[in-house]
Amino acid sequence: MKKILVSVLAVLVFATSLIIQPTSAKVTRPTSQTKQPNIVFILADDLDEVVMPYWDAMPQTAALLRDQGIQFTQAFSPTPICCPARSTILTGKYGHNTGVLNNSGQYGGWAAFVANGNEQKSLAVQLQAVGYSTALIGKYLNGIEEDPLHVPAGWSEWYGFVDNLSYTGYNYQMNENGKLVSYGTAESDYATDVVATKATDFITRAEAKDDQPFFLYVSPTAPHLPLPPAPRHKNHPYKHAFSPRQPNYNEAFLADKSSWLKATGDARAKMVDVWNDVDYRNRMGSLYALDDLVASVVKTLEANGERENTLIVFTSDNGYNLGAHRLLHKMAPYEESVRVPLVVAGPGIAPRKEDRMALEIDFTPTFLELAGAAIPSDVDGRSLTPLFGATQPEDWRTDFIAQYLSTGDSQQGVGTEMAPGYEWLASLQDIPSYKALRTTEYTYVEWQSFNGGIEVELYDLRQDPYQLFNLLSTPPGRAQYQKLAQQFSYRLKALEQCSGASCR
Repeated sequence: MKKILVSVLAVLVFATSLIIQPTSAKVTRPTSQTKQPNIVFILADDLDEVVMPYWDAMPQTAALLRDQGIQFTQAFSPTPICCPARSTILTGKYGHNTGVLNNSGQYGGWAAFVANGNEQKSLAVQLQAVGYSTALIGKYLNGIEEDPLHVPAGWSEWYGFVDNLSYTGYNYQMNENGKLVSYGTAESDYATDVVATKATDFITRAEAKDDQPFFLYVSPTAPHLPLPPAPRHKNHPYKHAFSPRQPNYNEAFLADKSSWLKATGDARAKMVDVWNDVDYRNRMGSLYALDDLVASVVKTLEANGERENTLIVFTSDNGYNLGAHRLLHKMAPYEESVRVPLVVAGPGIAPRKEDRMALEIDFTPTFLELAGAAIPSDVDGRSLTPLFGATQPEDWRTDFIAQYLSTGDSQQGVGTEMAPGYEWLASLQDIPSYKALRTTEYTYVEWQSFNGGIEVELYDLRQDPYQLFNLLSTPPGRAQYQKLAQQFSYRLKALEQCSGASCR
């Protein structure tokens, strides 16, 4: 009994020592004498940080935002699939606290988001309460098609896609402030351009509202499959390109991987061979219109005299495997899925790169901080504002939990975001449930195996950035890294139960 108590105490001490306390760095908050900043949040769909040379297709965004703001090189999506990621963005909470860990099922989709009370206390509700005019334009949450006329609380204006045809760029419908509007096949109906037009129109109209600050959530479907390039970009430079072949592309040897990937690896590799290059060409081509969207938003802010008082954030909901480890889509705890682009530009922000970890749980507290609103105690993230200025905080997070809850059915989960005619791509794309710890140096994963047990993987990102060799896959490796793996497992147990301050 004494040995058991000592062991438990050791676990608690270790977990507590790793919980980072909030920084004491000073942040300038808006007061009654200072103007609340406008906030423009531009969210790409499935744009990864690791594989695609996306800046090559987005030179305007690079010049207007990246080169004039902070480029976060270590930005992450803790639950890297559309609906959970977007739920986290809108609440500042990990998936285990939003109750959204997939796109469908009991713990997935818009229905789970609503059932867990998230919609009534979202970021939009909180910003509206402190005087902001708010607008969402584009994609909201998977499952909203179940109630296509629904306009969530907190949004002054609402222009949301309500079906998966938005992923094709044409023939989709939008809920425009409670009214369904259909779009066809004309060049002007191309979804990314429609989002851009509505975004610039909102900014122009918002500027005339007696200096009322605004929050604009711009969410096109680019570069989500199978979105083609806009007609004006049909001859883009990547029209005949092959997707990047990084060392883990269709990973040759799977002996170190978990049983689910070994069992399905050959079939997955064949699907990568069939689809990946086509997907890559569409993805890169669709970014040119996304680049035009960003440029039009920035230039409209400038034309209306709002650029100097507007924080602009450009990021993605999750990354994308694009053939890495024989995987087409996302969801996985590997770098290609969890790493996302993140650029923040705005008043008082000097151009530079930032290597400290930024998570999607951080957006809500960041925006509330800048708006002068109270940050709820149950928010899991930390405001990024201490990283915006010259004085840097002495402490910052060095790890986070990544997690995913499988539905056990590929036609659910990721299958719910397939455009009509592309449902076949959902087969073999689901992966098992997992929880993972990503530190500054390691990735540690605990997979739910086929027989109900746990299979573990450990990668040293300093020596193995492509995660090709699981350090726990051999008897000598397990012996050498047993203590470290045990420590990471303890930390995961603490994080999967965290809420509010204990997550930070």
